[in-house]
Amino acid sequence: MAYSRRASHANSWYEGSAKVLKATVDELFERAKDFQWGGDETLIGIIAPHAGISYSGLTAAHVYKVLRNYIYGPKGGNVTHIFLLGPDHHKGFDGVEMSGAQQYETPFGALSIDTSVVSSVFQSLKAAGVQTTRMSQSTDEEEHSIEMQLPFISHILHYPPAGLTGAKNRIQLVPMLVGWTDRETEERIGAVLSSYSQNPHNIFVLSSDFCHWGSRFQYKYHYQKSEYPAIADAIIAMDHEGMEWLEKRDMNGWYDYLSKTHNTICGRRPISIGMEAVKNDKSASVRFLHYSQSNRCASLSDSSVSYASAIITHR
Repeated sequence: MAYSRRASHANSWYEGSAKVLKATVDELFERAKDFQWGGDETLIGIIAPHAGISYSGLTAAHVYKVLRNYIYGPKGGNVTHIFLLGPDHHKGFDGVEMSGAQQYETPFGALSIDTSVVSSVFQSLKAAGVQTTRMSQSTDEEEHSIEMQLPFISHILHYPPAGLTGAKNRIQLVPMLVGWTDRETEERIGAVLSSYSQNPHNIFVLSSDFCHWGSRFQYKYHYQKSEYPAIADAIIAMDHEGMEWLEKRDMNGWYDYLSKTHNTICGRRPISIGMEAVKNDKSASVRFLHYSQSNRCASLSDSSVSYASAIITHR
């Protein structure tokens, strides 16, 4: 049964008041650096973090500022769908779960789900041999990886640049929660989504934080310790190696890196699926715009989460 998904993480992970949240996002957009587009580039998608807005908001704002300018610019006026791919943190399942919602509520107003596209993707994934089910409302509302993209997306759609009409009535969402997948499954999902990624009406949002380091994450790997004796520097270097593989669009290098380091990139599967979706597009490029950490680890008792944001474009 279709449902309206509540903004279940409002008033904790981000502000529940529309006025206060708007001021927060406005400030983050002001602080984010401007990105200069190439004249022949179109936007395929973004990689954005999903921690509490006070932690990863600035990193996310760098790519959402690009998305905002694109949607209201000369090439983005035909965008009609945002595909949201987030990693599962709670339920534990194989394959993909598609949202069963009709709309996602946000402090700025509801965002519409294109249930027909959701159904089409659902059927295509099943036909490709991917284990695919529908999310329950409780699963949808418990998970934060998709919801934490909505303060930015909803702000963009409800508050356009001065003199322009908001895009909330022309852009609908297609939310997908990614569970356990191996490389073969990610290739299958990417192949299904490739036709959507090639369509300029669609934008992809790949939700992911980067390294989760420390005892509470059961991960204390010291990357290249002789070269980076300081833990924080080692984490930064390890994350940036992964970012470089993605910028090179070298999937063998990316998967080997994950196997070697076991870096706790929680959205590695949505990222991998997004990369698989564009792997045959020779003119696609990936560029990371911002990187940050929640804390600078100085000892084995410390912990931190890393955040990175990127744009995926096509020439």
